[in-house]
Amino acid sequence: MRLLSFFAASILPLLSVSAIAAPASSTDATQLTKSHTAYTFPNKFHQCKKTLNYNVYFKGSKIGHYQRRIIWNGKQADVYTTAEADVLITKSKMNMHSKLRWSDENQRFQTDSFQRTIRGLMAGNVSATFSKDGRSSTVIEDGKTQKYAEDLMPIIDGDTIGSQMRLDLIEGKKNFDFIMQNSDETSHYYFTVAGTEKIETNFGTLNAIRVNQTRKSDRQLSLWFAPSLDYQLVKATYHRKIIDLKAVLMSQKMDCPPKQLFK
Repeated sequence: MRLLSFFAASILPLLSVSAIAAPASSTDATQLTKSHTAYTFPNKFHQCKKTLNYNVYFKGSKIGHYQRRIIWNGKQADVYTTAEADVLITKSKMNMHSKLRWSDENQRFQTDSFQRTIRGLMAGNVSATFSKDGRSSTVIEDGKTQKYAEDLMPIIDGDTIGSQMRLDLIEGKKNFDFIMQNSDETSHYYFTVAGTEKIETNFGTLNAIRVNQTRKSDRQLSLWFAPSLDYQLVKATYHRKIIDLKAVLMSQKMDCPPKQLFK
């Protein structure tokens, strides 16, 4: 099933959300916004284990679901994604594991590695490792090795993009861009905050921050993040030619340790 394989390999990573836990108070949020240039992660934030469950729709009909589990250990996190889709008579499944971390030196999240396995049509295995500074990567796809390098900014994966975008939104930023590692290339993605909208969700009517992908005239990717739900992604839509996909957050679970200061 080409749609799930495409969605899992190309779209799901951009829908990832898992950075630091939401600020414990508005005062903390203000301090973070003001001090990002000297931010030592995670400082006044406690970290949570998170489980996020989404349904996936194609032209309004449900075709599958996916789940993300985020587990933090100090400045590092493991993100586990599982996805399934069933269209007509074809089923596809995906399992993905990403490792990311906060870099005090670069003041941003960076990717250490990821592994992705797709079963079904377009089945395959992809693994990638990244240099400490994030400027180079090595990707192995079905036994074939490719190396990439980037001078502009660190190369990161979709899970790390989700974490960094979430932190950027908490800080009130309006525009951001990333170099994303795909299985066979790196791509430069640009995003802008389009504004705040009231949307209907599985959690009721929420105020959500809408983020649009820009500089891509042949497609439209929009993401809605809800500040009242830990700045998590609650809805995403993707339109391109005959592709019409939507992901909706159905449930979330957070397991947070007692608040404490990390050194």
